Amino acid sequence: MLVIIEGADLVGKSTLGERLAARYRWPIIKIRWALRGDPEIETRAMATTTLAILRATQPNAVLDRAYFSWWAYAPALGYDASYMPELIGQFTGIEGARLILLTATEDELRRRYQREPDHYFSLEVILAANARFPSLLALLPPSLPHLHIDTTHTDAEAVYAQVEAFIGGT
Repeated sequence: MLVIIEGADLVGKSTLGERLAARYRWPIIKIRWALRGDPEIETRAMATTTLAILRATQPNAVLDRAYFSWWAYAPALGYDASYMPELIGQFTGIEGARLILLTATEDELRRRYQREPDHYFSLEVILAANARFPSLLALLPPSLPHLHIDTTHTDAEAVYAQVEAFIGGT
């Protein structure tokens, strides 16, 4: 099973990923890339490579973000994301994949950012990405089951319990 955890920074992705990885003894895969040239070309290459690896290996793993994140972050960073629905729609053929989307309210993200500022993105970028993330769900292929959890008033234990129920306690 592949559990993909998506969402803006500060919503609890790493906490959930670490818990799942410990429970199932799955590796956490964090695919990151620094844009150096054309964002569309680089994102298409990252998506193609990610899909090829996942289809070939069918891993039991936690994927802490996928290229899907660019759907939410590109506009927040001033980039075009009009090609992303096509790339997101190509996420097929990965047996047992599940997507978990975590979000939080703007006020909650402000509190979390004040407590522990993000090292990569400004609060404004995180808020914009968080607001856009729910629209990702409509772009997912039907073959990719998904669960959306708002972590504002849901503690880590309750989030984990919801995810366990969703993935079936594999």
